Amino acid sequence: MTTTLANFTSETQLTASEVTMVSTTSSEQKFIGMATVTNTSVLNVEVTVWRLLTATTGTTVSGGNFIWKKTIPANSTVRIDKIMGHVLGNSMKISALAGTASVINIDISGTTET
Repeated sequence: MTTTLANFTSETQLTASEVTMVSTTSSEQKFIGMATVTNTSVLNVEVTVWRLLTATTGTTVSGGNFIWKKTIPANSTVRIDKIMGHVLGNSMKISALAGTASVINIDISGTTET
């Protein structure tokens, strides 16, 4: 086995649709060490994050399968504490969306084991 430090996504802007930020293949696992979102807008923006199997689509409705949903204050950075320390097993993903496109930057880093 090989373990490698990785910056999975760096200052990637979220869209208003669910987009995969980090994923694993059937032969690797990833450990999420740090995850943050930065709101570059002058308005508060809601962000939703999922930790799912690769083939699963996220839902935002009440009782949805999201792991983290939070309104990010204007011009601030928030840690996504609910995914930090988690391991993405084989064929899993972390995906996210923002209530307003192109104003939320997401950063996720950790290690990859193959």
